[in-house]
Amino acid sequence: MTIAAKVSSGELTAQVTNRFSGQYLEARLVNAPGTSYIPGTTDDPTFLGFEVAAGTAGYERQVIKYDPADVLAYSDDGVPLSRKATVFAHDGSGTVLNFSHVALVWSTGNALALGAVSTAPSAGVDGTYTNIPIDTTSGSGEGLTVDLTITNSGATTTDYAVTIVTPGRGYAASDVLTILDGTLAGLGAITGGAGNLAFTVATVNTAANADDLLAVAETTAPVALSSGNEAAFYWDLKQFGFYA
Repeated sequence: MTIAAKVSSGELTAQVTNRFSGQYLEARLVNAPGTSYIPGTTDDPTFLGFEVAAGTAGYERQVIKYDPADVLAYSDDGVPLSRKATVFAHDGSGTVLNFSHVALVWSTGNALALGAVSTAPSAGVDGTYTNIPIDTTSGSGEGLTVDLTITNSGATTTDYAVTIVTPGRGYAASDVLTILDGTLAGLGAITGGAGNLAFTVATVNTAANADDLLAVAETTAPVALSSGNEAAFYWDLKQFGFYA
């Protein structure tokens, strides 16, 4: 005779916390129309091989993080996580961004802290400049954006402070990151020709399960994103502790 069982709320909360708290995941667009993803049957690496090529119409993977506060109270036989959103924006070019699925994959190399500024422009304009992308890196990371605060008219390297906005993925500690003169001038942070801004990645998140597939959602029909439009996906993850 089969006997139904339920996992205690405390145990289930501990499992979800241990699995997700402090962890990063990345959403990837996959273009495999006509393919139905079946867990345990579909080969995950082959499926992920249909990911949209990086840079296509501005495509880049979107990273989310779960903090301890994102583990919510036990309800309806399960422990949910806070809703997370990932937004993919078309860059307005003439290239169409085609996809049929969105996949959630465990991430690694996410920047946790930055080192001090090592190279700075000769002068700057005091203020805070937000969500600045990195122009070049000595490694292979991508997606990191920062806020930059300039004080004392940017007289020395210590007058430039950078903080992480989005952690990106694929970075390594000691990677050198550069925001170019032209980018800074375009923001009004410096006068053109004052020089580049460079600093390092101090620490990164590392994950043994990097690139493992967590979940796949198939769109109701293949999507062709164009004309600067956006596609948003909202992730409502929940682990259930009921077996019947």
